[in-house]
Amino acid sequence: MLHSFVKKTINRLTDWLIALLGVSIILWFGITLPTFSLSKMNTTESKPLNISQTKLKKHVEELTYFYAPRTIEYGTLNATARYIHRQLEKFGETTYQPFWTMTGRYSNVILNLGPKTKEILVIGAHFDAKSGSLDIDGNASGVAALIELARHLSINKDKLSIGVQLVAYPLSQKKIVTLENMGSYQHANALIESGKRVKLMVSLDNVGTFTEEKKSQKYPYQFMSYVYPNTGKHISLFSRLQDYSEVMRLKKSFASASNLPLYSFSLPENYFQTSSSDHLNYQRFGIPSIVLTDTSEYRTLSEAEIKKAEVADRLNYKKIAMLITGLYQVVMDNESTLKPEGLVQRSPALNVVDDAL
Repeated sequence: MLHSFVKKTINRLTDWLIALLGVSIILWFGITLPTFSLSKMNTTESKPLNISQTKLKKHVEELTYFYAPRTIEYGTLNATARYIHRQLEKFGETTYQPFWTMTGRYSNVILNLGPKTKEILVIGAHFDAKSGSLDIDGNASGVAALIELARHLSINKDKLSIGVQLVAYPLSQKKIVTLENMGSYQHANALIESGKRVKLMVSLDNVGTFTEEKKSQKYPYQFMSYVYPNTGKHISLFSRLQDYSEVMRLKKSFASASNLPLYSFSLPENYFQTSSSDHLNYQRFGIPSIVLTDTSEYRTLSEAEIKKAEVADRLNYKKIAMLITGLYQVVMDNESTLKPEGLVQRSPALNVVDDAL
């Protein structure tokens, strides 16, 4: 009798453990969306990129030394927009997209590359900083990556199979301005009103801090430390669960060209609603969108690294170059599923002008 009871109990426990293991595997797969090299991906052939780490650092130095603090209070945002416009206009059609707020007039800076397809890719980075402190990246790394990505895409723009918009935004913090006054919201709303369809939006939000120090990577939730690395030498991707197909394609394409480790974290849409990252404004319009980030305050440098006097010297430009290489391949591998739009009248909702700020 006792033997039979023990046997039944063991069998039930085994069943529960197997079920728990199965659920854990499904959750792990759903959250991390791992990619496997079961077959070689067909990627667009392109020459190896020669990304200048010197140019990357120069952009960061300009943004952190001459255009900082990049906040509303210091009135430097329009000057920063002009600097970014001067850089991007070297590579193609670059325009301002102005909008007005209670604190004044600001502008997104937009570079268009590739064919005029109704379906496009969008890659963006905000150029305002959360704090007036000069001792922070303030996404200078994201803007620098955006500019150098533009340089290399422009070289092979004739090979692009889809239109691409590279966008730099002011006013990225919902805590500082209303949702409608965020630069990314203004851009997303204008795209929808103009009839454009966005295949994927990628936001670059602090992408330059990397370290080999153990236990340098923290996470907002404890369970993440059991799934993801504790060393800050990778780039992170955050997305919605429903965008899993876009994330899988991006990760495969990225890995085919870059050795920079990329880990993704996917959760239901309502999980992110309290945040104010730029990619969320595209999600609000139903656009598949993700953010690539070094996780900012959750990544800590060693004391020796922190002692470096200047922010520009703390960033890892080799890793940023690896990020650009992966993103470049992602863009080159994408193509529009829609016919070219041909000659159409530009919607006034875009409100894009070429005059200086």
